[in-house]
Amino acid sequence: MKIVLLHGMWSRPDTLDSVRKVLEQKGHEVFAPTLPFHVLNKPPDPALGNYRLIDYVEFLKQEIRNKGWDKPTLIGHSMGGWLAQALAAEGFASRIVLFAPAAPAGIFPLGPSSLYTLLEVPFHWKFWGKPFKPTYRGANFGLFNRVPKDKRKEYYASLNYESGRALFELAFWFFDPLKGSKIPAEKVNCPVLVLAGEKDRIIPIRVTKAVARRYENSEFVPLPNHAHWLTDEPGNEKIFEIMFNWLKQNS
Repeated sequence: MKIVLLHGMWSRPDTLDSVRKVLEQKGHEVFAPTLPFHVLNKPPDPALGNYRLIDYVEFLKQEIRNKGWDKPTLIGHSMGGWLAQALAAEGFASRIVLFAPAAPAGIFPLGPSSLYTLLEVPFHWKFWGKPFKPTYRGANFGLFNRVPKDKRKEYYASLNYESGRALFELAFWFFDPLKGSKIPAEKVNCPVLVLAGEKDRIIPIRVTKAVARRYENSEFVPLPNHAHWLTDEPGNEKIFEIMFNWLKQNS
């Protein structure tokens, strides 16, 4: 099976190395593109701040075309889950697996815990046009709350800057006149698997459940004792088993 891995905010392909490893061990061919300007430990390019979600989608469409792959399986985490949905709506997927996916416009994405995770961001003037990354406080609370405590600083050090515009389109779509995170649900006609941690603080399970409800051919799997960083949390082997069983049933 040809599979494209789509990383999320503040991330790069190596964020999903644990997924890539198990997929390749099963004999799948895996491609993991890096979104534009997603570079670690370098000052962010100011152009990143204005990168829209549609810019990421267009970039990924071209990357898939360059591979010569026709409707591969897409596996995305967080914002990568939103990108998988958007690509599927444009006919670029045969099936999609969504780990803690960000929601399209129309689903209210915020809750007290997600606001607390991103607490410092809105206090930066015109954050929607600048590169940014969460504070360690926010990441420790909202991203890594089920990652072992002795690993959290290491994980935080692996985060890079993200587009403020992309965050604005996802988290504050109700203020966005362009509705940059809108996805027509009726155009996503491939099988969809949504995996959601019940302890997720940045994308509450209420949101991921609503994502699954948007699509006719979808399966929603809540995961007790898991949060947002599903692929690297203790017990991830059980999550991968669920994914493989679903892929087998939907191949």
